Amino acid sequence: MAEELNYVTVKFNSHQLPNNAVVYEDVRSKLDTWAEQRVTQEKCGEVEEIYDDVRTKELPCSLPHMFQENVSKVSHHIPATLAVATLGVLCVILISVIIALTLHLNVVTAEQRRQNVNLTAQNEHVRAELELLRERAQELSWERDQLNWTMGMVLQYDNFPVITYCPQRVLSLCKPCMDDWLLFGSKCYLFVHSPYYSGWMDWQDSVDDCRRKNAHLLLIESQEEQVNITEFITNHTRYYQDDKHGYWIGLNKTELSENWKWNDGRNLTLAFWRDETYYIRNRCALMSKSLTSTSLDNWRRVYCDMKNRFICETNVFTKLDLH
Repeated sequence: MAEELNYVTVKFNSHQLPNNAVVYEDVRSKLDTWAEQRVTQEKCGEVEEIYDDVRTKELPCSLPHMFQENVSKVSHHIPATLAVATLGVLCVILISVIIALTLHLNVVTAEQRRQNVNLTAQNEHVRAELELLRERAQELSWERDQLNWTMGMVLQYDNFPVITYCPQRVLSLCKPCMDDWLLFGSKCYLFVHSPYYSGWMDWQDSVDDCRRKNAHLLLIESQEEQVNITEFITNHTRYYQDDKHGYWIGLNKTELSENWKWNDGRNLTLAFWRDETYYIRNRCALMSKSLTSTSLDNWRRVYCDMKNRFICETNVFTKLDLH
């Protein structure tokens, strides 16, 4: 069975726009009435497509409408642009603030560094002054001790020989030892060694003569002192014609006692006797010149009436600077 085709006339109404655009706004069939008649002639079982109405979408064709639409589109982009511009300005401000803070921090750091250098220099100066003050305090302390020591020595004299000890009459300038006395260690020693027998004395007269000089016969308090004094005496004593004589030391034994004592009242605890025959009447001690250069055992027990040279010993008048 042949397919039947019906053609209809389609009319398109157009509007020419200024930019040569064509808008089709209405499409309508002239056979609208014919479509109703056609329906009555349709046969059962046949499929037929009928285009009833064809229309185009109406487009805005006026310029004001198009301008408003473009403005609407632009208006949507303005907030984003303003936001970007605002962020840019904020970034510039933030960078400026960071740069300013960095410069300020550098200035503050440089100032603190300069202050630290100044404080370090001041601390060094204060430390140096403190060290000088400490040294001065030590000097003043030593001078105080020296003056106290000297005053103590002065008080031991009934008639203090000012000219002998202090020619300039200034207490701090006094000499540690009187003229003719020898300084050794912390003591002053006087060697009474007359070349003539008439100037020699027995043990008791030697003790008395030293006491008049505010001193005492030589005392030995330790082995170290015995070693030192032996060498010292060897360099300053004079030789006798025999080895029986020597220099009296402040050691004896009374008839009422069997113990040897120093003339300051101390018992003998360390002795350096020469190995020789001992006689009961030999109750006084002397240091033999002939043995001092070869042995520490240079003490001899002799009778006290024997005439000998002697050595006086006393403390220094002014305290020595040992610091």
